[in-house]
Amino acid sequence: MFDYEIDLQNTFINLLKKDTSHDLILPEFNARFGNVDIVSVDYFNENRLSVEQASILSSYQNSKVIGYLNKQAIRTFDFLLQHTGYTESTLKTILSKLIKNHLIIEVSDYRYLIDPEFEFPNLQLSSYEAKLKDWKRAIIQANINKQFSNYSSIVLPLDLAIRLREQKSDIFSAYNIGLIGVNESFYNCLIKPKKESVALKRNPSLISSIAKLEFVANN
Repeated sequence: MFDYEIDLQNTFINLLKKDTSHDLILPEFNARFGNVDIVSVDYFNENRLSVEQASILSSYQNSKVIGYLNKQAIRTFDFLLQHTGYTESTLKTILSKLIKNHLIIEVSDYRYLIDPEFEFPNLQLSSYEAKLKDWKRAIIQANINKQFSNYSSIVLPLDLAIRLREQKSDIFSAYNIGLIGVNESFYNCLIKPKKESVALKRNPSLISSIAKLEFVANN
C-alpha cells in the first residue's frame, strides 16, 4: 500500500486537509522531546504571539520562567530562582527579555506578573505519529506527545490498523491514544481518543510548543 513512511504521512496530510477545517496542519513539527510527524491546530480566539514573542517563548528555558508566573499572584525573583534552578545572571537575562517583549511586567523591585495585556492563544492541538509497521514505537511517542496535545493518535496503513483495533484495542484505551487507518483514497478513525486537558501553568513543554507553532505560522 505504502512503500515508505513519508508516503503514508503525505497521503494522510492531504486527506486531512480535504476532510477537515483545521486552521493549521504542520508536518515534522520539532517539539522539545523530538519530532512529531504531524500536528493540527484549531484556534478558538484571535490572540496571536508576535514573531518576537514566539521566538523567545519557543525556548524551553524562557518558557519555564513564564510557566511559574500568572496575572494575579506576584512572584518574587527569589521564588523564580528557587523553582527554575537557574543562576541569578541567567534568570535576570530571561526576565529582561520577557519584559522587553510585553510578556511580563515588574510591578516593583524583583516582583513579577504576566503582563495584563498579554493573552496566550486559545487553541486545540492534535498530534499524529505515522508508522508503516512499528505501532508499539508509535504508541510510545504518541503518549509523550500528550505533554502538549489535546488529542494524540497514531496513523497506520488501513489493514494493520483494522487488525490492531480487533486485537489490541485495550492498549489504545489504556493510554488514551487514537488509531487511524489510511489507504490511498481515505482515512478512518478506528479508535477516537478522549480529549486531554493540558494546562499552561508550569508546563514549559506546552508553552514552548505553542510558541513554535506560532513562529511557524507567522513565517
